[in-house]
Amino acid sequence: MADCLPFNSVKVDGVLDRKYKAEDWMWFFGMLFSSGVMPNPSDGLQVVAHSGMEVRVNAGYAIINGGGFRNPSVKGVTLEMADGALNRIDRVVIRWDLTLRDTYIAVLKGAPSAKPTATALTRGTEVWELAIADVYVGKGVTRIRTQDITDQRFNSALCGIAAAFPKGIDASVLTRQFDDFFKTYRTAVLDEFGVYKQDMETYLAQLAGVHNDYVTKTESLFTQYENQFGERYDAFGNTLDGWDAELLKAYSAYMANAELFQTEAREKFDTWFENVKGQLGEDAAGNLQLEIDGIRDELQGLAQETKAGTTETKEELKELAKRVERVESGWGIDLKHDAVLGLCYMGAAYMSQPCERAAETAVLGLARMGGSYLANTF
Repeated sequence: MADCLPFNSVKVDGVLDRKYKAEDWMWFFGMLFSSGVMPNPSDGLQVVAHSGMEVRVNAGYAIINGGGFRNPSVKGVTLEMADGALNRIDRVVIRWDLTLRDTYIAVLKGAPSAKPTATALTRGTEVWELAIADVYVGKGVTRIRTQDITDQRFNSALCGIAAAFPKGIDASVLTRQFDDFFKTYRTAVLDEFGVYKQDMETYLAQLAGVHNDYVTKTESLFTQYENQFGERYDAFGNTLDGWDAELLKAYSAYMANAELFQTEAREKFDTWFENVKGQLGEDAAGNLQLEIDGIRDELQGLAQETKAGTTETKEELKELAKRVERVESGWGIDLKHDAVLGLCYMGAAYMSQPCERAAETAVLGLARMGGSYLANTF
């Protein structure tokens, strides 16, 4: 068998040294074309129903293992009669037969069955078959219909279309290399990712620790602040309560002292007033009125003398007028002014009890208040 071809033969001792066998050409064409039916014409080697149990195979071409097959014209194929009780599937094939040195159309009769299946193809070193159609032969039928035929020409597992450079590029080695590369790359990537993942986990753990530490410290500070604030608030509240108590105490003391002072002042004033009343007489208002009437009588007399035009009389008249004015005005006491001033003196005396002149100030205040009272009463 030739390992390379074609080369011209050369006579050596009268004998040609290059002889090529059929299998030499078949391995060459098998390298260029895949096994299958040729795509042109499109109905090449198609099986169609004809009449009765006969089917026909259209003209067409096929290649099997680098060997060519031609069906130059439509060829009739008659199937065996149907079984009376069971169905079967007959398979129409193109058989490459190295033993017979022939490629031809044949029928693989199926086994009758309630659920029939087609007979398997033979694909060996000496016989190779391509299935071009499966024909369903129903029980008791006498004629094959178009719907009973299944075209298998385009089924790459059973036949397929012959194509140039069928094997193309053997990508198995390249695929293997790519697989190895991607496995190595994948391993490297996974290793890098594992390191990255570990680093990220460490970083996240550290970050979580920092976060937890921050949260813990923050919560501790807030708790401490809350406690301190509560303590300070309670202390401030207690202070306010103490202030309230002190103010209430001071106010109560002030009111008690004021009431005591008012009582004592009233008693002292009553005592003073009794003395004054004693000095003025039993009826101070009557005495005052009598004095006023007397002064008026004197004024009348002086007025009459004034008419005489003496200077001395005029001066005496002015002096008496002033005396009347002072008496009528309550001896010159401003009732509201002296009453308020007397109260101020009394308050000053109370506030300055430890001082040396507290008693004098209190007496002065009583005097002012007494004068105001008398002026208001009389």
